[in-house]
Amino acid sequence: MVEGYRRPLIGICSRPGEQDPELSYINSRYAKAVQDAGGIPVALPYGFEAAAIASEIVDRIDGLLLTGGGDVSEEGFGGNNYAKGCVARISFMSAERDVFEYAAVRAAWEANKACLGICRGMQVMNVSFGGTLLRDIAESHPDHTINHWQEKPWNVPSHTVRIEPASWLAQILGGLEFEVNSMHHQAIAEPSPSGRIVAWAPDGTPEALEFDMKHFFIGVQWHPEQTGNMPQLFDAFVDAAR
Repeated sequence: MVEGYRRPLIGICSRPGEQDPELSYINSRYAKAVQDAGGIPVALPYGFEAAAIASEIVDRIDGLLLTGGGDVSEEGFGGNNYAKGCVARISFMSAERDVFEYAAVRAAWEANKACLGICRGMQVMNVSFGGTLLRDIAESHPDHTINHWQEKPWNVPSHTVRIEPASWLAQILGGLEFEVNSMHHQAIAEPSPSGRIVAWAPDGTPEALEFDMKHFFIGVQWHPEQTGNMPQLFDAFVDAAR
């Protein structure tokens, strides 16, 4: 190792076990992607107690990774999470997870810590800073033509995304069109006033979100930790955390 090199500590948001809510876990693929990029992955707690000390937790890490999982609850993140008129069923909510991630992402913002959101993580970034979501893509946009929920294997791409040429994401990935996987039924309705959509699926579904006023505050709707074909995204994230 080069003298003076320091591996940044990357906090990975954990999720409750669907069969046993007293258990929490992270998918090992997130940890591997962070470690392969030169970071030290550490699973973060969640819950009301953790939310109360979120700023102290974030102060001890160098970067925050918001992971995928269940739907955002109606009551969390200020209670204005979903576009008006949406009534589709949502599932696998966790108020304890919501309250911690809301506190953690805002603490990361205030502390200028690098933040990467994946799938639900991108949606959390959006609603934490005033954006809204669709409860279900098909409910509000029946003309969407892509199946955004693929079955296993999850490492196989299922559609393409088009990336805004002037975005930081395009510079990081080194291109404007990529094949990605897709495991979500919700999507951004209105972007946060602080953010902007920088990638789209062929049917117009928002696929990436950037916050230009921060050095690295990026969310993607797909799961690059599963496909393993975008190591440069995790490299850029860990480099920004360093």
